[in-house]
Amino acid sequence: MIAHSADSFVESTVRRRALITGASSGIGEAIARAFSKADFDVALVARSADKLLTLVQELTALGGRAQHFVIDLSKIETVKAELQAAIAQFGPIDVLINNAGIGYTGALADMPLADWQQVITLNLTSVFQVVQAALPRLRQSDSG
Repeated sequence: MIAHSADSFVESTVRRRALITGASSGIGEAIARAFSKADFDVALVARSADKLLTLVQELTALGGRAQHFVIDLSKIETVKAELQAAIAQFGPIDVLINNAGIGYTGALADMPLADWQQVITLNLTSVFQVVQAALPRLRQSDSG
C-alpha cells in the first residue's frame, strides 16, 4: 500500500470543468459560485462583460478558476460558432448548464409575435445551439 499525503492527493486530482450560460446574475451566478466552491473550473457565458469580469475576479480571489466569455445567445446565427470557440479556448468540459433565458410577464392574449419569437429563440433555439456546440467536447470527456 502506498501512503499519500493530503497535499499530493490534492495535486493529483483532476479538476472538473463546467460551462454555465446566463452566469452573470441570478441563478446562473449562484450556480457558478456553487460549482467553483465544489472545485470546478468554470466557463461563464453571458452578455454582460462587466458582470462576468466581476464574478471571475471574485471566484479567483477565493481560489477558484474561472474564465468569462461574452456571448449574446439571442443572436442565434453566431451562438454555435462562438460557443465552439469558447470551449476550444477553455478546454474540455464535463458539465453544461444551459441557464440563460427570459420570461414574458404580460397577458398572453396581448403578447406580440415578436416577443414570443424572442422567448422561443433564447429559451429553446439557443439551448439547442449550445448543446450542439458542446456535445462533441462533452462526449470526449470521461464524465461529460
